[in-house]
Amino acid sequence: MEENRTKGLMLALATFVMWGVFPIFFKLIKDVDAVQILAHRVVWSFLLLLVFLCFTHRLKNVARLLSTPKIALTLLCTGLLISTNWGIYIYAVNSDQILATSLGYFINPLFSVLLGALFLRERLSAAAKLSLLLAFAAIGVQIYALGRLPIISLVLPLSFAFYGLIRKKVKVPSFEGLFCETTLMLLPALAFLIYCALKGSGAFGFSTSGALLFASGLITILPLLTFAVSTQYLPLSTIGFMQYISPSMSMLIAVFIYGEELETYKILSFSLIWFGLAVVGLDGLRRKNG
Repeated sequence: MEENRTKGLMLALATFVMWGVFPIFFKLIKDVDAVQILAHRVVWSFLLLLVFLCFTHRLKNVARLLSTPKIALTLLCTGLLISTNWGIYIYAVNSDQILATSLGYFINPLFSVLLGALFLRERLSAAAKLSLLLAFAAIGVQIYALGRLPIISLVLPLSFAFYGLIRKKVKVPSFEGLFCETTLMLLPALAFLIYCALKGSGAFGFSTSGALLFASGLITILPLLTFAVSTQYLPLSTIGFMQYISPSMSMLIAVFIYGEELETYKILSFSLIWFGLAVVGLDGLRRKNG
């Protein structure tokens, strides 16, 4: 039992560390257009998932999913949402806005709680309500300081929270679901890459950039695989706490490696979010032990 828990912890840690160092990976191909990186990520994720599902004899499930109109339409919606999330993230990292992505992913669990209350009629505890108020206060600080909506810090958590909500309702296995989503996004992605190649702006080839673009599919699939295995050995509460490793690492990478400035308003925004997350976390522990 203890051995399984240790295995789960190591796999979960590996997962969140991989997600945490995503900014470093995408910075390596910052000279490539963000939309082109996104298209490559879709194509290579599709191909790697195809190999994985064939190897694990799970490909037959995909035909059943895509032949059901309601499920196919739902997965088209989630495919658009996850593509938006990926694209905004890549753009943000390569335009020196890693801190905005970090804030967005700290906000994400709170938005998931809000959507659960709005669409699944899940009851909000007093702690959850307070944490949401603090999240909106943090967004208010950003609006006041920037003079506009913090688009990246809002679109990232909203797209991912809605993605999680819809995927929860359709109840499709994670790998089969992602394969269906990338399948439905494949034609637009390939069309764009062919257009770039014909125009002479294609970035793929026998070069470092070409290898890294291929690796964009690998870094999509590998953490999902380690995450899926880790959930078999760990309670969701443990994984819930560990998920903050990724945005914490991104914040440190932004400040100490890429020199993004942590202005006063950003510190205040992060502090409000952290306090809200601490309130929810402590309330969860109290309920579990009570």
